[in-house]
Amino acid sequence: MLSKKIIFAMFSFMLVFSVQAENYVQDIHYQVLEGERSQNKEVTEYFSFYCPHCFTQEPMMLSLVASLPVGTKFNKNHVDKMPGRNVEIEHSLTKALIVSELLHIEEKMVPVIFNTIHVSKTILNSSADVKNLFIANGVDGPNYDKIYSSFAVSMQFNQMQQKTAALRKQGVGTVPTVIVNGKYRVLTKSLKGEEDFLKLVAFLLNKNN
Repeated sequence: MLSKKIIFAMFSFMLVFSVQAENYVQDIHYQVLEGERSQNKEVTEYFSFYCPHCFTQEPMMLSLVASLPVGTKFNKNHVDKMPGRNVEIEHSLTKALIVSELLHIEEKMVPVIFNTIHVSKTILNSSADVKNLFIANGVDGPNYDKIYSSFAVSMQFNQMQQKTAALRKQGVGTVPTVIVNGKYRVLTKSLKGEEDFLKLVAFLLNKNN
């Protein structure tokens, strides 16, 4: 019988070989963006809670998170200025995402917000409506307000806005958009499905130029 260590090593080699064997081509499977690569491995999804495709792609994002190597950071960057949407509500949703991350309940609240908009078809008319989603799911109202108005949320909100603006400056304005190591944009139209998507992300995570 082979030991578990040997079996794991063989599996890891097969996975790496499989990724390396794929013939991914610049401007067909991925786009190289301006600027330097991030120092650490990371994957960022630019999305909007109002985006139907972002909603339907969420299960694939969960698969992506589960597939990432140890030490690889996954970020969700909420964007605003979607057609026909109230930008103030979009800002509230961005801050609500950050609050959920600070409370470590994003795995619970992201589906709640998506389902509220796309399944229940509930219209969010104010920041209070967004806050009530958290209260309905066990978050203390005053604590939500405290975190929502904190410097930490304000700082992360501004960072998301800046990253979105920088991406749009390069002509990337669609969501969902997945960026690997701050340098490589995944071009999903060229991919055959979820497995191909995961392999491409793994390929880009290890790309050195």
